[in-house]
Amino acid sequence: MADTAMPVRNAEAPWSYFSSDDYWRRNYETMLPEDQEIIRRVSPFFIHAFARRGPAQRAIDVGSGTNLYPALLMLPWTEQILLTDYSDSNVRWLRHHAVDEDAAWTWQPFWRELAELDGYDRISEPRKQLMQACAARVEYAGIEQRSVFELPKARWQLGTMFFVAESITEDFAEFRTAIDCFVGALEPGSPFATAFMADSAGYAVDGTTFPALRIKVDDVAKRFSELGVSELSVELNRTPHRVRDGYAGMIVATGIVGPR
Repeated sequence: MADTAMPVRNAEAPWSYFSSDDYWRRNYETMLPEDQEIIRRVSPFFIHAFARRGPAQRAIDVGSGTNLYPALLMLPWTEQILLTDYSDSNVRWLRHHAVDEDAAWTWQPFWRELAELDGYDRISEPRKQLMQACAARVEYAGIEQRSVFELPKARWQLGTMFFVAESITEDFAEFRTAIDCFVGALEPGSPFATAFMADSAGYAVDGTTFPALRIKVDDVAKRFSELGVSELSVELNRTPHRVRDGYAGMIVATGIVGPR
């Protein structure tokens, strides 16, 4: 008999039960090879993109969760950074770990991957500079609870979105809409970097199951191409050590937002 279950959409997922501490411990307490590979792919793209332009005034990381390395990847290239997330728990986690001087700083191994690269080598105190970049300017910088589906149009000149569009829903149309909203929030000509889990079967956080969509490289490449992204690169990374079971690797996509 065919499975007629309706796909779980973002609004139906149990985000109020999301354990930020458990998710951080599983994914970012130590730097995993997959994140190291993503950093090594995204950083040269940003270095190349900003060799031809001045720094961005405003940048956004959509769906930050408990992950600060996308913001660190953008740090040399922008004056202001807005970290966003849909989950109450993740927003509280970000406010403590990103801007609270009393919180432990566990991101030095991630920064070591960047510290000697062009542009990044000008930053001697990444934690302090991140705090300054996130100094609250409502709707432009800081830490805010926002849905990817409710982002304002064309407000930022640089953006990242890691493990969001495919990890909040089982609905393919909603996945496409999340990408649309992210790209739409950036001004034409803005560089961006995104990451996705390929062929993910869903995931559990502290015993609670959250939805995911089984996407492939072609799904990501097609949507960004349809949106007119230039200099588009979409690659599947496979490393021997995985974060968890139930997915086929990490998809990394970078590009420049096209004219509208």
